[in-house]
Amino acid sequence: MTTKVRSSKFRHVVGTPMQLRDTYGDILTGSCHSESTIIKANSKFFAMPWAPTGSVCIVPLARVGTVPEETPLVHYRDAEGDKCQVNELDLSPCADNLLLTAGNDGGLAVWDIPAEGLTANITTPTVRVQASEKRLLVAKFHPLASGIAVSGAADKVVKIWDIEAGGSEVSALQQEHKGLLTDLAWNHEGSMLATSCKDKKLRVFDARSGECVGEAADHQSPKSTHLAWAGKLDKIITAGFGRGSDRNLHVYDPRNLSARLSEHKLPAGSSVMHLMFDEDTGVLFVAGKGDGNILMFEVAEDAPFVHSLIDYKSTTPANGVCMLPKSHCDVMKCEIRRILKLSGKRVEPIRFEVPRSQTGFFHDDLFPPTWDHQPTMSSGEWAAGANNARNMVSLEPQ
Repeated sequence: MTTKVRSSKFRHVVGTPMQLRDTYGDILTGSCHSESTIIKANSKFFAMPWAPTGSVCIVPLARVGTVPEETPLVHYRDAEGDKCQVNELDLSPCADNLLLTAGNDGGLAVWDIPAEGLTANITTPTVRVQASEKRLLVAKFHPLASGIAVSGAADKVVKIWDIEAGGSEVSALQQEHKGLLTDLAWNHEGSMLATSCKDKKLRVFDARSGECVGEAADHQSPKSTHLAWAGKLDKIITAGFGRGSDRNLHVYDPRNLSARLSEHKLPAGSSVMHLMFDEDTGVLFVAGKGDGNILMFEVAEDAPFVHSLIDYKSTTPANGVCMLPKSHCDVMKCEIRRILKLSGKRVEPIRFEVPRSQTGFFHDDLFPPTWDHQPTMSSGEWAAGANNARNMVSLEPQ
C-alpha cells in the first residue's frame, strides 16, 4: 500500500546563509533574561543587548560589516541613575524608530531612534514607567496600534500601557498565572493575548478587559514554553518539553482550549525553542537556543494542522534568531523569508527560498498581498475597542 505524499509548494524550501561580506561582525552580546530571543528586528534596524550591562545596540540593516567598537548605544538606567540590566527588548513593527526595553528594576522604557541610526549615546528615554516593583520578564509592542505595549513581570502581573498618553495603564490581565511567564503573543488583530507560564498552562486573555477567556494544561515539563499565534489561521502553537528531553509542538483553537487539536513530536534536546510564523505562507520556523538547525513546518487549516518541511541544517549554534519583514525578501528569486541568526560574535542573514526552475518573473502563488507594517489605529482608538484590519500591499516589483 502506497502512502499519499501531501502536496505543498513549500516542501523543499532551502535556507542559504548570506556571504560573509553581507553579515554583521564583532558583536558584543550583553546579558539579558534567559527567556529572551536576544535579537529583534524591524524594517530598518536590528537591536540586541550589548556589553556593558544595561546597554542596547541599534544596528541599521543597511550597514553590513563590522560593528564599530565605539558604536553609540542606548544606556538604560534605574531610578537612581545606576546601570541596570535590560531583560527584554522589542522594536516596533509599525514605527521603525521606536525601541522598547524592559528592565531588571521593573522599569519599562520607550526610546526614539533617529532615522539614520544612533549618532551619539542615548541615556534618556522618551517615556518611562515603573511597570512593576519586580523585574520585568517580557515586553512587546502591539502589532497594529501605534502606542500600545504590554509588559509581564516576575510578580506574574501583565499590564497594557498607552505610550502615546505618556505611559498610562490601559488594563491589567486577571492574575491567573501561578508561575513565571515565559512568553506571550498577540492575535492577528491585536485584541487578544496568549501567555505561556512555568505553571504548565496556556491561557488566552481579552487584552482590553483583562478577562481570562480560556485555559489549558499544556506541556508536562515546567521548562520554558514558547508560543506563536498563527495569524489568520487563528491557531495557537506552543513549543515545550515533555518528560526528559522530549520536545513537542502543540496546536490549539483559541476559541476552545479544552481540546488540543494536534501534537507534533520534535527532535529530542535541551534547547528552549523560539517560534517564528510567516503569516503569508503559513510556514513556521522553530529555532532552539543553542541549536544550529532551524526546523520548518507548514501550518494548515485542517488536521493534523502541522506538516514537516525540510530542516535548515547548520553546525553553528544560534544564540538568538528573529525574522525580517517581507520587504527584505528578493521576491524575483522566490525568497519567502529572511531570518537573522546571532551566533557568537556574528549576525548572519539566512535566505529561505522556494526552488523554481524559472525565477525571472513574479510568482504570485508564493507572494500574496502582505502587511505594509503601518499602524492602523492610535492607542486611544484601540483602547476604545477598534480592531482595524491590516493594510495589505503587493510585493510585485513595479
